[in-house]
Amino acid sequence: MVVDRDRETPVEAASLYECHLIHKHESHKTRRQALDRLVHLYTWAKAAGFDLDRQLLMGEGLTQPQARSFAAWLRKRWMQDNGVLSHTKRKSLNSVLSGCSVICRWFISQFARPDSETRHKRVIDLEILLNAQKRIWKELQVKVRQESIAEDLSDEEIIKIENFLRPENRSSSVGWDISARDYLVWRIAIEFGLRIGEILALRVEDCPTRSTPYFRVVRIEERGPDYFDPRRDPPRPKTLSRDLGILLDNSRFPYLVNEYVSTNRYVPVIHKGKKRKRFNLSHSFLITARSGNPLSQKTASKIAQKIKEGTGVDFHWHLARHAFFNRAYAAAADIQDREKKEVRMADLIVWGGWESPESLGIYSRRARRERAKTPLKIWQHGGNLWGALN
Repeated sequence: MVVDRDRETPVEAASLYECHLIHKHESHKTRRQALDRLVHLYTWAKAAGFDLDRQLLMGEGLTQPQARSFAAWLRKRWMQDNGVLSHTKRKSLNSVLSGCSVICRWFISQFARPDSETRHKRVIDLEILLNAQKRIWKELQVKVRQESIAEDLSDEEIIKIENFLRPENRSSSVGWDISARDYLVWRIAIEFGLRIGEILALRVEDCPTRSTPYFRVVRIEERGPDYFDPRRDPPRPKTLSRDLGILLDNSRFPYLVNEYVSTNRYVPVIHKGKKRKRFNLSHSFLITARSGNPLSQKTASKIAQKIKEGTGVDFHWHLARHAFFNRAYAAAADIQDREKKEVRMADLIVWGGWESPESLGIYSRRARRERAKTPLKIWQHGGNLWGALN
């Protein structure tokens, strides 16, 4: 909850908006991000000396001069010493301004009371207010020239990470259980292109078996009412639920999962004179810490840092997802048969768990950039000669 720093009391408008976010979004991270943008607004308003709380609760939104003042204040805070906003900060600025636009329009829709003669006219006047507020914030956004292009790992970098993480190379320093776990996380990320949050949310029953040779990625809200995650900030898969089969002929995934589960999730017991395996943890999450608790996102980030230090590769977990989809997209783009290519592209959208084909954009842009590095045979008869320039 957003609290006034001086009075140490909850802020009324922010509290109402948080209630709205709780009903609208399942993800704690999404709610936190929206409230962070609102906190930017409150911090600026306090410095500017006006009552933002009253203005929002009156359904007034922000005036154009106020919004301009806020944007200038934010730019000044994020500006580099040379007076320039970095590419990342330009994107962040636009993200905050867009979020503030959503916030102000919500308060207008809830509390604005246009002084109109009829109900029909009030609806029209309210829509005019909302559109005007949207335009005010839109005009303040800065141009971000560079298109997002999915970063990648070269094959040489993948080999470095693979050799560093192999349990036989690493177990002597960190122990077999930790090395096997970290290697399993890496192979799931690089073989299937999963987000780290999706990997940490996997359960033992989601993994492939002889009867179901695929594993399941399931959104938290589809787990059912009895779902419980003991982590303080539990991972929440933001992509759609899907079932994924094993792609690579040289995949080590089935062996790694069986070995990891057998070694880390079960203990041998003697029952009626026979040796059996007993489940030794109170939860069914696949990836665990040494304590037996589900692995946290913070610890996963520390593993990525150790990979970076041990290999010299500027690594983070999402790079493995990029490496998978960059190659998958490039392979699909090379298919000559048009119908088959369209099917493969549609398959990639399902595989990535995306709702829209536009999500493939950062991978298609990278593929086009790579193809541009080779000469284009577009002149005469598909060759590289331009007769008029001889």
